[in-house]
Amino acid sequence: MTIQNEVITHDLNDVMKKRIKIAADVEHILSLDRAELILWQRNALFNNVSHACDNSPFYKRHIPTDLLNSFKKDDSDWLQEMPFTTRDDIMSQYPFGFLAAPTEEVIRFNESSGTSTGKSLSAYFTSKDWLINNNTVAHFLSAVLTPEDCVAVAVPYELAGVGQDIDRSLELINCTIVALGALTQFCPPERMVKIMRNANVTTLICSGTRALYLAEVARKQGLDPKADFNIDKILFAGEGASPAKRKKLSDIWGAQVYAMYGMTETNTLAMFCTENQLHLIENRTLFEVIDPKTNQPVADGYKGELTVTSLCSEAMPLIRYRTGDNCIIDDKPCGCGSSFRILRHQGRTTDTISIMGQSISQLQLEDAIMSQLEHAPYYFSFNALENKLLVGLTTNNLTPNITQAIKDEVYTRFNLAVDFSEIEEAVFSEGLRNAVKPTMQHYLMNQKDTHSE
Repeated sequence: MTIQNEVITHDLNDVMKKRIKIAADVEHILSLDRAELILWQRNALFNNVSHACDNSPFYKRHIPTDLLNSFKKDDSDWLQEMPFTTRDDIMSQYPFGFLAAPTEEVIRFNESSGTSTGKSLSAYFTSKDWLINNNTVAHFLSAVLTPEDCVAVAVPYELAGVGQDIDRSLELINCTIVALGALTQFCPPERMVKIMRNANVTTLICSGTRALYLAEVARKQGLDPKADFNIDKILFAGEGASPAKRKKLSDIWGAQVYAMYGMTETNTLAMFCTENQLHLIENRTLFEVIDPKTNQPVADGYKGELTVTSLCSEAMPLIRYRTGDNCIIDDKPCGCGSSFRILRHQGRTTDTISIMGQSISQLQLEDAIMSQLEHAPYYFSFNALENKLLVGLTTNNLTPNITQAIKDEVYTRFNLAVDFSEIEEAVFSEGLRNAVKPTMQHYLMNQKDTHSE
């Protein structure tokens, strides 16, 4: 063996030792009871905020000197006095304004899709950042997946990082991975469906909307999603899903449906358990829920905007980052035994429509409408008229019984009248087909279409 080969082998051994230690540390923290976890979080929080204030160009400017001095004295209320960080802040510092580690230690650079604002934001991770998240996600995935599972990953692998992270995490638990990606020219929906059947896929990972669409593609090929496929688990990511959508997915595919939650800039924030609850990833992040009007924290059990502070991020620590998601944190013990609290996602703060003085969550509207649809495909759209809701349906569901059921449901929930219009199945389907990241925006009618019939 040459000297050069000996050096490479030594370096690889060091890398493997580091990976093993990170995995062991993650499992140790995941095993802590609630009281032990809170003590660990307190120390981790202080260290990571110190790291951000000392090394991040943004936070060196963003945190006032007097507040920084109070923080260093470890005054009890310092966190709630810290200024918030917003999505606009991250976009304004593109690409490396938040970088708190040497550039040579960054092993991954990601960007958001920019679907909601038209602007991208960047995120970056050291090897330790990346491996802590991989091992944490693998821990939760292993609650319902085994090495016998064949998993089709139909989320973006390009830039955003969600596909890459899930892929690495699945490797750690020895699942077979089918890397479909998100609607590339080389793997369109028809090919996805063909591969899912031929490879005997047992688990599908994608957005809930895409899972519904792939079921429709299968039907158009003469296949029954439940009878002709072996999929018994759907893990959805990239968008919220109402109870009605989750039930439709379960019924169509004959599968158990689980949620995952995260963002490009934060990586994973919550994962499912054996009880099908969504647990906050509290070994990586400290979570608050704030009243968006007063900016004050609310108690567990009350709805507000989820705000996150990093506990162990080297490359891009965040302090009180406002996620833009309405959430409830439930601190009741879960039957799975995890000490991590439960998250109940209530939709994006911006995904609302205003009618008659009401601000209504689009996720709530999805639930009210989709729960009454009887025939696949379950396509619909909606928008606000001056004093009522306009709902668009394809002809298969535009029947007297279904429209009356939707009227009754919407009036019961929101005290609103409903008008209906017809939407073209082919046009709606094409919009979903070409969406890298389906969101609630696909269900909003264009203003030119907001006429009742």
